[in-house]
Amino acid sequence: MNQQQSLFDIEQTICNSKSQKASEILTPSTRKILQLLTSQGIHKAVTASLLNLAGASPEIVQYVAGPIVTQQNDWEQSIPAWVWCAIAIDRLDAALEEIDKGEIGKLASSSEVLALMMPITFEIPLSPEWTDVYLWASHDALTKHRPFKNYNYDSLWQRIGTDPIQYKKIRSDYETVASDIRSRVVKHAAKEGWGKKSLNNKQPTEKPQTESTVQIEQLSLFS
Repeated sequence: MNQQQSLFDIEQTICNSKSQKASEILTPSTRKILQLLTSQGIHKAVTASLLNLAGASPEIVQYVAGPIVTQQNDWEQSIPAWVWCAIAIDRLDAALEEIDKGEIGKLASSSEVLALMMPITFEIPLSPEWTDVYLWASHDALTKHRPFKNYNYDSLWQRIGTDPIQYKKIRSDYETVASDIRSRVVKHAAKEGWGKKSLNNKQPTEKPQTESTVQIEQLSLFS
């Protein structure tokens, strides 16, 4: 598939559909192309701009466009590359689901919780409660994205060496940190001007950058 041509097809389709709702503009084929481009590393600014053109809610656009939140220490570079890609995919999936439902989500994805907590785990011991949150988020992100070929994800809990952790056990702590992450992402993106009706300075260019070619923006949850 020609990635650039597909991108401009999407942009033209959206520009020609201003009288429609975002959920109607984002047809199944358009969504599949967006998801494919996202999995290939298209820059989040392009995806956010297209959602903005389609009429998505400002908060949804800001969530897609905002920075990745992590703890900035000497271990942040240890976060695997697949996690960054997973975050982009998860944000787009959440955005499309929220557009369909006509509501704004409050929580960041498990991949984002993983990106935040991983550098912390190398620096300080976690309490049993937060260890469970970290293991649950890791398991959820791994089993959803399956980044390693020929790996038996069905036995992941056994390989971790613990009984399966149920979401209800970690729900309160998990949702506290996941909501804090999303709030910070949206707030930062709003300060940069995302979510406004006109984003001429952020529209896709003829050669959109991919996430792998630009520096990943980061915020500290504890800043």
